Amino acid sequence: MKKFIFFISIFILSSNLFAQNITITQLTDLCDKGLGEVEEYLSANKWYFFQGVDETDEKYGNAKFVFDRPNYGPGVDAYYFITHYISENDKATATEILFRDKNLLDAFDLQIKNLKYKLKDSGTRDGSIIKVFQKGGKTIEVSIPPNFEGTNNYKLLFAKNKDYRKIRG
Repeated sequence: MKKFIFFISIFILSSNLFAQNITITQLTDLCDKGLGEVEEYLSANKWYFFQGVDETDEKYGNAKFVFDRPNYGPGVDAYYFITHYISENDKATATEILFRDKNLLDAFDLQIKNLKYKLKDSGTRDGSIIKVFQKGGKTIEVSIPPNFEGTNNYKLLFAKNKDYRKIRG
């Protein structure tokens, strides 16, 4: 009976994850791709490009995507965002997903554990709890906001270890 309940729980958690058409493995794989490849992959999975920012001496450039909202803009609600960071100067990339759904965070946490990522560091930044996981040259940073009331975003940042050090300084 416990196994049955466990598998039902996994299914429920996973259904939210697959609703966004993206997994932990796919997000880590995006870190190895150029912007054109990222745009093509995400567009094929109902993610829509809505903003780009050029790289400066102080900040990486980025491209932002929203899930399942082709007409996203002022006054349009959205709950899932991906930002792909790029730096020609530092030769680095990273991918970040933002979302409000606690069930999705639980599904991502389960995938991180199942993929055998190891917790390497934890602390706080800007009032959020930060957990840093690593495995095989890849880093996942999980940011959990305080007093979650559905208005703050959970964030997961994916990068190669060397790029993560550049991004976080």
